[in-house]
Amino acid sequence: MEGVTIKGTKAQRRAFFDAMLTPTERIMLSKRFAIIYMLAKGYSFSAIQETLRVSPSTVARIWGAIQKGKYVEVVRRVRTTRGKGAADLIQWFADLMPQISTSKKEYAARMRRLNL
Repeated sequence: MEGVTIKGTKAQRRAFFDAMLTPTERIMLSKRFAIIYMLAKGYSFSAIQETLRVSPSTVARIWGAIQKGKYVEVVRRVRTTRGKGAADLIQWFADLMPQISTSKKEYAARMRRLNL
């Protein structure tokens, strides 16, 4: 699990995820994490749905999982992340998630530019 911790360089951690996850899996993981992040920070279900372009059932499913004790460590870390760490996390989400007006072709080109 050291490959996904803060050990090593940012480049090493990125290489780990590049090797382990397809671009689609990275987007889905990012969205799941973003939903957890936004729920932990108190965002409304509708704000999460609109921002991340996910269905109401997806948000509800993750909310239910949190209520049942799943993602405890993730929620704890989100709630204690402040300053630069929080900004880095938000930038990571922004890099991976397409804007609503972005076409699939534009999004694919952006992911190539970001080496994702």
